[in-house]
Parts: sequence; C-alpha cells; structure tokens
Amino acid sequence: MKTSISELLELDYELVCKKIEHFIRSFVESFQREGVIVGMSGGLDSSTTATLCVRALGHDRVFALLMPERDSEVQNLRDAEQLAIKLKIDYEVLDITPILRKIGIYEILPDKVVKNKKLLMEKIEGAIRVSTFEAKPTDLPIIDIKSGRRAYCFTFPKVRLRSIMLHYYACLKKLLVTGTITKSEYVTSLYDEHGDGACEIAPLRNLYKTQVRQLAKYLKLPRNIVTKPSTPDLIMGSVVTDETLIGMKLETLDSILYYLEQGMETSEIAVKLDVDEIMVKKVENSVEMGKLRREMPFVASI
Repeated sequence: MKTSISELLELDYELVCKKIEHFIRSFVESFQREGVIVGMSGGLDSSTTATLCVRALGHDRVFALLMPERDSEVQNLRDAEQLAIKLKIDYEVLDITPILRKIGIYEILPDKVVKNKKLLMEKIEGAIRVSTFEAKPTDLPIIDIKSGRRAYCFTFPKVRLRSIMLHYYACLKKLLVTGTITKSEYVTSLYDEHGDGACEIAPLRNLYKTQVRQLAKYLKLPRNIVTKPSTPDLIMGSVVTDETLIGMKLETLDSILYYLEQGMETSEIAVKLDVDEIMVKKVENSVEMGKLRREMPFVASI
C-alpha cells in the first residue's frame, strides 16, 4: 500500500505549536521588541504564521501589513482581512501599486493585457515556461524579450518592496519581522533572500509545505485558506501558481525532498514515487543551487 506524503511527514502538531510559540516568545523577549509584524497575503503560509504569533503573544502584540498591488487576487486580500479581524489583530492595507508603477514594473506587463482576460489566458497557455529548478528565469511571450526585460525583473521588485515596507513598519512600531517561508522553499531556493527571505525570525522554515497545510488544519484556519493553491500572487493574481512555476505538484516536491534528506539515491526515489528520474534530478540540482545561494555574498580572497 502506497504511503501518502501527509502520512510520511505526519507530526504531533500540538507539540509543533508549543515549540513554535515558545520560539516566537523567546526571540521577541531577546530582541526586546513590543511584538511581531507579519506580511499577510491571504495565503496558507502567512495565515498560519499570523495565527501562531497570536497564540504565542496575544492579539495585541501582533501587527499585520497587507500589501496588495495591481496583480494581486482580490479574494486573497479579502481572506487576509477577514482572518486579521477574526484574530483581532491590528492591520493596515498598503497598496504598493503607485510605487511599482513609478518604478516602471507594469510597463513589462501592460494594463491592457492584464484586463483582457481572453488575451491573458491565451498568453498564459502559450507561455514558454522554463522550470524554476533549472535556475533560469520564467519567460512569457507577453514580456518584451527584445528589450532584455524578463519575468524576474517583473517579480523581484515586488517582493523586495514588500520587505522594505515590513522592515520600515517594524522600525516604527518596534516589532520583530516574522518571515513566512517553508522548508520546501528554503532548501530549493524558491524565495528571494532580499524579499520574502529577509526576516528576523522564520517560524515555519523547518516545516515542509505539506506539513504547514496539516498544521493549518490543526489550527482550524478557514477552509478556503487551507485548501487554496499556493501562489506567489505576483503574476496574474492566482492564475500562476507555485506548481505552475516549479513544474510539479507540491506533494511530489516534498516527497522528493524528504527522500533526498533520508539519503536515498535518485533512481530509488524515482521508483518509489513512480516519477521520471529527470524530475528528481532537477530537484537535486535546485537543492544544490540553494546551498550555493545561501553562501552569498561570495568574498574575494585577498
């Protein structure tokens, strides 16, 4: 009988909560901060993080910053606001669209394309997608390749601007910046070290995405948040998901990562999961690329 990834990575989530909550309290005290700040997107990871912070510190010591922009999914903002209200935490909605427009980000993906749903879907379906695991940018036909502008030019300023605003508000309010990346993202480098990876504590970084979803269920988060597909919410709202970008289901990714962590060989993993060895190799390469990126900046030997 085949074991599911959820069963394989099953944890005592009551104990997990206690450990993470203690971790949060300890660092808030160590850094002598008034509390924590969380960038809430309405997605699984930030919602779980905010909930754990409230359990650890109380609702009056948690502040949420919601930073939608032109390409954000409206429902994600609603979900974030509704959860913030349910958690009884203070929050602010900061639309970063005007800043991004001044930078020129939306010239890469014009408003007329985004607003034309038919054209948008045609472009998405015809997209030339290069797997994230090949450490190359994702090129879309709607982007002007001749001018040298690529998808990473479109997305990186968004995540980094959000990071800047989180740290700015953290300074204003004497709060600790709480990150939301998971182990799945961290080990494969599916994050930006100067964007969503720029934080002072990372409560979820030792949990695979599959485990975070199970943790969210344990915490009784709203069902629509627990079950919604993971998405960076940076390109066409929720149309481009994490699975679209990595080229495989997150359960498959976590399974491969788990077996790699156990020291299993590529061929064994492929047979165990009934997947192509090339897929396993891509994940292995991404893990190695992640290790390399975490050594940055590289320093010249004098």
